[in-house]
This record gives sequence, structure tokens and C-alpha cells, in this order.
Amino acid sequence: PKAMDRTKLLGEMDPDTREWQDGVLTASARQVMKEPPEHHSWILCDGDIDPVWVESLNSVLDDNKLLTMPNGERIQFGSNVNFIFESHDLQFASPATISRMGMILLSEEDVDIKGLVASWISRQQPKEIRAKLTEWMDAIFYSALE
Repeated sequence: PKAMDRTKLLGEMDPDTREWQDGVLTASARQVMKEPPEHHSWILCDGDIDPVWVESLNSVLDDNKLLTMPNGERIQFGSNVNFIFESHDLQFASPATISRMGMILLSEEDVDIKGLVASWISRQQPKEIRAKLTEWMDAIFYSALE
């Protein structure tokens, strides 16, 4: 999310036409709201947490689960919608934001990527593709990580 400005993320009102244009996050919010209540949806935000836009999400992260967009429209999320923030650090996150999140720290030293990949491959169907996936991971994926 920090890779784009707030208006591209949350949306903006054209000052001349007064026409609303959804941002990436608001468009995603509208999409998950179309899903039936028994369908669990996850909105993933990958990147550093920026205090400029994350404060807009505090009401989504608390018990209200309410997103108030810059145009004043409100989107009420159900308990079937969850947010995940993958971030390098929380340097710019406010205490208000951090208190609304559950934290999981996965350090490079503690995660065995080859074990995770092997576990994932072992669950893939049909069984015939497992050998090919292992070959591709060995040839491409692991070398890209180095």
C-alpha cells in the first residue's frame, strides 16, 4: 500500500465533476461485500504501513469493521472479512493501529522455507505434478531467493 498514494489506495473525488473513483482498497472492499456471508474473504496488504492511509483503516480493524471512504460512503464488513498486513516493520504504525491487530513475527532465521515449500508440494493434486513442482522450485525459486 505504501507504493501508491492515498488516493490510489482509498479512492478520490474528481474536483471538477464530483465523480467518485474507487481506489484499490475500496474496490476490493466492494468485491468482498458481494460475497455470501458463509464465504470467508481476506484482503491482503503487502508493504510498509504508512500512517497517512492506515489511520483510515482503524475503524475497519476494530469491532466496528466499518470503512469510511473519503467521499463519506461507509462500507460495513461482516465477520467473514479479514485483513492481513504483511510488513517489513511497524516503524510508522501508530499505537492505535497496533492495538487493533494481532501480530505474528516470522523472522528469516526462524522460517524454514524449504520445509514450507515441501509441505505445500506434498498437498498438491494430482500427484503427478509434485515431481515437476519440486524440479521447478529447485531450479528457479530457491535460486531467486539467494
